[in-house]
Amino acid sequence: MSGISGGTVSEESIREMTEDIGGLAEESTCIHADADGGIGISYPVEDEKGATTWTDGKKSGVVYGAITNLSELGLSHAEVFESLLERPGETAASLEGGFLAVCRDRSEEKYVVVTDKLGSRLPFYTTSGSFRFATSVSAILEQMDGGQLDLQAVSDMLLMGHLWGDRTLIKEITAVRPSHVLEFSDGTVSTHRYWVPDYEEHEPGEAYLSELVKRYRRAVQRGQKTFSGDAGLWLSGGLDSRSTAAALAEVRGESAITAYTYDANPPVGINPELAAEVAAELGFDHREIPLNAETFNDALERSIEAVDGMIAWNDLQNITTTYGVEQSPPVMMEGMQGELLGDHLLRPHVDKYASAVGSQFASEASATTEEVERVLSPDVDPMVTFRNEAETSPPSSIKGKIKDIHIQNYYSRRTLASNKIIRDVSGERTLHADGEYIEWCAKLPHSYRKGAITWGNTDIPFETTRAKLGLIRRLSPPLAEITYERTRLKPTLPYHAHVLGFFSSVAFERMVSKPTYGGGQLTDLWIRDRDSEIHETISGLIDDARNRPLFEGNAVTELFESHMNGSNGSGMLARITTLELWLQNNFD
Repeated sequence: MSGISGGTVSEESIREMTEDIGGLAEESTCIHADADGGIGISYPVEDEKGATTWTDGKKSGVVYGAITNLSELGLSHAEVFESLLERPGETAASLEGGFLAVCRDRSEEKYVVVTDKLGSRLPFYTTSGSFRFATSVSAILEQMDGGQLDLQAVSDMLLMGHLWGDRTLIKEITAVRPSHVLEFSDGTVSTHRYWVPDYEEHEPGEAYLSELVKRYRRAVQRGQKTFSGDAGLWLSGGLDSRSTAAALAEVRGESAITAYTYDANPPVGINPELAAEVAAELGFDHREIPLNAETFNDALERSIEAVDGMIAWNDLQNITTTYGVEQSPPVMMEGMQGELLGDHLLRPHVDKYASAVGSQFASEASATTEEVERVLSPDVDPMVTFRNEAETSPPSSIKGKIKDIHIQNYYSRRTLASNKIIRDVSGERTLHADGEYIEWCAKLPHSYRKGAITWGNTDIPFETTRAKLGLIRRLSPPLAEITYERTRLKPTLPYHAHVLGFFSSVAFERMVSKPTYGGGQLTDLWIRDRDSEIHETISGLIDDARNRPLFEGNAVTELFESHMNGSNGSGMLARITTLELWLQNNFD
């Protein structure tokens, strides 16, 4: 996967951890260590600007990823490392980009670890035995003298399909959160948050959208300057990757950009067709990568290992196509995420709930508490982590807490966490890990968030936001003339037309029994196919899980049998089997 490691351990231990985090690409390794501790990094050779190492003999540092505004600050990497050791919070707040920075002053035996403002490359640490850190939980666990399973984290995984807060599956290993500084000095670890965006909503209108486009372009331009060669972009028929492609095309210079597409979301062929049309308009090469039960089964185990078992495999399904790319470019990217523009935290999530706890459950939980308690043997309260987040989030208002919890968790613990799969085969950039851009997204007018129709106890979301439509119209009028995959309409058409278009297309496709949104997923069909290798793999893991004391065997059996008889239950089955496989490989 590439990554960093280190701590107050032997050079041999650091080398072992660094080897453990190595990926499939040809990688370069650098170790700054002595008998008392040090830092190690492993990164793809072809991504020359995707890592930086420095030492003056007494002090050392590494950047994993890329700080994108160094030239604007007029600083060298050496000056950044020196400043981080002296003024970590102040310095970190001035830096932009998707990166993880670590520096050490061996004369004081002091370490400073800094995550970026979105947490695109989270590290983990432990003080069990010695202070150790790495971008891989399993690499740390391998060096420890045992560890305890965090039952609350298991419950969170079953509830959401990913983790939340600073938990990992191992109680003694903790995540360093986004926009945080970890300091180790005098044998003690402390963490503090160095940056909190301003969540005061801006008025809707041209002023907001014009500034959004300006900051979007600047974030992409900053990121593009850190490419050392050609790049690849995952491109669909949606708006997020299309907007990213438009902005990249403006600044790519001599770099060739290849667009990659898979047929999913749902698999009816329209994504590859529209992606090819977008790529042709921009002059990008375009390649379709296979995604089927066979390719997914081949990538399943490595994908789960890449994310340390902290994201259920049904959420990794699409990104596993990365393993199917022949001759990966030096840098691969996903589109800048529309969730920052109101595509995930919906209007009802912000204004409907009387507490941040209820809002988190509505936006993140995809199982009921009863379903979690039914399959989990130990008595664990599934809501504890949500309550902890609500209590510790800085804003005083409920709406402020809801937005801040989203920024602090959703990206680092779910959507960006899966990018470790990309970094297993190539360099990677997170273009939207830019504080000035995130700050403006935090001011998103409430009416620009995705709306929803309430049906019983469920909020059924509309399928785009005013901000996303406004963005693509201003970035690239020609691309706004190409049909948007989810609504089957051109982005130039009014917002309400897209809302109606989405519900109309879904209703029609259900009438003619075509795969569509809200219906059975690819993974539902794959598991149910008794002749497929993925069915055999999941069936075997289910057999193992129902014999593990962690799970209620009868409930797991009933869930699997119900799925095989036609009830779509791949979500919970994926969570159980993700946990089972990771525990077999790393914990048992």
